[in-house]
Amino acid sequence: MPGQTITNAVAQKDDNGSSKALATRLAKVKDLLESMTPEIAKALPGHVTPDRMARIALTQCRATPELLTCSAESLVGAVLTCAQLGMEPGPTQEAFLIPRGGQVTFQLGYKGMAKLFWQHPLAAYLHTATIRTGDEFDYDLGTSPYLLHKPNKKDRGEPEGHWYAVFKLINGGFGFAVLDKPAVERRRRKSQAPNGFGWTSNYDEMAEKSALRDMFDTMPKSAEMSRALAWDGAVRTNLDLGAIDDAPAEDNGDEDPVEELDEHGWPKTVPVGGGA
Repeated sequence: MPGQTITNAVAQKDDNGSSKALATRLAKVKDLLESMTPEIAKALPGHVTPDRMARIALTQCRATPELLTCSAESLVGAVLTCAQLGMEPGPTQEAFLIPRGGQVTFQLGYKGMAKLFWQHPLAAYLHTATIRTGDEFDYDLGTSPYLLHKPNKKDRGEPEGHWYAVFKLINGGFGFAVLDKPAVERRRRKSQAPNGFGWTSNYDEMAEKSALRDMFDTMPKSAEMSRALAWDGAVRTNLDLGAIDDAPAEDNGDEDPVEELDEHGWPKTVPVGGGA
């Protein structure tokens, strides 16, 4: 399978050439996933079967045909990463399979980050918000950090240029990240779709996600969270199960890898004591 792409499976076209090609490529993907069933089964949590993960992956390929033009190894590698992290790609918003430069990258979604947070034994609270005109807002860093946000409940004004994410632990620990407009714009420009649907239609939600991602880089992490953040935005072609613990072959660079994905939408609040 080294160097192989799903496109190589297309041998002919008929009058419905694109449909024929798609069906042929999907069949090839199905064969590849079936060949990896034993490895995927070892990686999955008990409530998810290899067949379900394969169906989810095939559904993503139908929804995003560009995945079928990527290398087979990277596609299966991204699916395997999802399986090992206990994430379902796609509509769950836990993770996404993103075609990029002929490779499939694993992208950690908001609900995936929240799910990992709530799996931490000390998790108590997780929240993101947009500051609006009329709100009372203040924060400070240093040795006595604090974050104050009192929304104006009578008049929810326009966004005033600050977004934040905050977490609390049951032992009293907490942390937060605040981004102003210039910081958000830097992240938008570095994203893979700076003028895409997410940024043009859901700017506040995208800015909140950026703050959340910044916060997750600094908060206490479980082994699962560390693995997920390490592979976020990376390509995996090593299909050995132990590769999840190795550093990704490709550096993520400085881009915020989740900012391009908000055509799926992100909830603004994860309830206290709840799951993702």
